[in-house]
Amino acid sequence: MEPLDLLVEIATINNRIREAGRERLELVERFNREIRELVRDFEGTPDTFRVYLDLTRRLQRITRRVEKAHEEESLDYTEQLEKALTVLKKRRFETAVKELDRIPILGLLTEQRGLFEEYKKGYAALRTRYESVEAEIREKGAYYESLQNVDVTSFDDLAALKEQIAAYNGGVSTFLETFIKQAPALDVLKISLDASYHPELGFPPSPSHENAEKLLALVLSDDLTSLPLYRLLEYAKYSDSKLSHYVGDTTNFRQVLESNIVWLESIDDIKRRGALKLSLKEPGVSLAVKIPRLIAFLSKLNAPTDLLTFLRKTQKLVTSGRYERIRATSAVNREHLEKIQQGAHIDDLRALEDERARLMKQLKDLEEPRAVEIELA
Repeated sequence: MEPLDLLVEIATINNRIREAGRERLELVERFNREIRELVRDFEGTPDTFRVYLDLTRRLQRITRRVEKAHEEESLDYTEQLEKALTVLKKRRFETAVKELDRIPILGLLTEQRGLFEEYKKGYAALRTRYESVEAEIREKGAYYESLQNVDVTSFDDLAALKEQIAAYNGGVSTFLETFIKQAPALDVLKISLDASYHPELGFPPSPSHENAEKLLALVLSDDLTSLPLYRLLEYAKYSDSKLSHYVGDTTNFRQVLESNIVWLESIDDIKRRGALKLSLKEPGVSLAVKIPRLIAFLSKLNAPTDLLTFLRKTQKLVTSGRYERIRATSAVNREHLEKIQQGAHIDDLRALEDERARLMKQLKDLEEPRAVEIELA
């Protein structure tokens, strides 16, 4: 049922409640509930003498209260209530319920509350939709306005840059993995430790500077400098007797390696760590710092020329401001841009404005739920 129709129903039921008198109606409702509960207890309780006496006493108490209310003229529909009590004494349960059902005002209060709750929900849904449409108008208006200056050729530049970044990421990942596996462990450790101080390079951080220095000293003292990193990790799995052929102090070796094992395994698995990679999600201000460090780092490792060439090209895009304009295109829906070029976006906004006007009129024709609740009879 629509909120406006619910208002009419609430007004109608308010009139019926006022005519009956709320206090008198509540009293009838109270006796109705008590008698029906007694009927259920009679029907659902084992028929022992003690239970029968208890239920009979309850029946007598209700009967006396009904008679008293009748004498005080504070109770309506006494005849139906008394008939229900009379047949209940004879254990004619179905007849007692039928007598109660003849009271026409029963359920008015429950119905009134139900209608009001339904009205509140309907009003809230209407208000929420109105606010949602208003927000959508603001957001779409601002969004379409922001697209006015977007150059359609930026989509081609964006696609090309995405491909170039993907190619660079693949190339730098392969190069770095090869370097880690083939370079001497000492070189790998020194470079990794240096890189870990620059989070933007994406290298795994060392557990602590002290632990890393101990590891470097161990590699130097045991003449393991030419050993590749993966072989160093294999040594950690050797038995003491086998390990003693390669290192002087097996206990010290294990202790130092254990304190660095997570770091070493992360370096050995560098391809999955995203180190030295770029992403279009990174803003230009971030890349302005990151790219020079990438260039310096990769130059130190004698990286392939194509990787360094791409980084320098991207650096120019960043410093010129072109990178941010291209990156912003990734948030643009090409269909929306075409809508603007065709003027079709105006129809979208007009449809929303028409809906907002319709919803506003509906809300003006209604009352605030709090005002409706105050008026409940």
